[in-house]
Amino acid sequence: MSVTIDTTGWEPLGRTTNSSYYRIAPHVLGVVPDPGSRDDGASARANIAWQHDHLRREGGGVVVIFFDNMVSQDKDARRVYQAEADPALMRGTALVGGTMLARAIGSFFLGISRPRVRLKMFGALADALAWADELNRAAAAEEAR
Repeated sequence: MSVTIDTTGWEPLGRTTNSSYYRIAPHVLGVVPDPGSRDDGASARANIAWQHDHLRREGGGVVVIFFDNMVSQDKDARRVYQAEADPALMRGTALVGGTMLARAIGSFFLGISRPRVRLKMFGALADALAWADELNRAAAAEEAR
């Protein structure tokens, strides 16, 4: 099952082998996996590298991943996201998904890993954006000190 993500009003930024990237708001990077995406170690490394490059230029931020189009994520991919995500650049990662498969993949990842970057699952974009705003405001306040 494929879910169409409404990217109207988002700035297209680029893509990797299995995902498209958008600026949803300042310091909020949207990741829309291709329908039927399978994530392995190689695609995860490409995704992390792309995200790090963008967030380095942006001055950090929150990554919002629309998980509904993912059909699988192997242990190598989970290991990459767990160990290689840079908390100095990534203030948090929001997994947005409503399908049963997406929630199962997200719950499995949350249940077995201890990521270096804050990770939270959401059923709706609005909730993820509120959390991203909270994290970005906290980072701005910390930087202002």
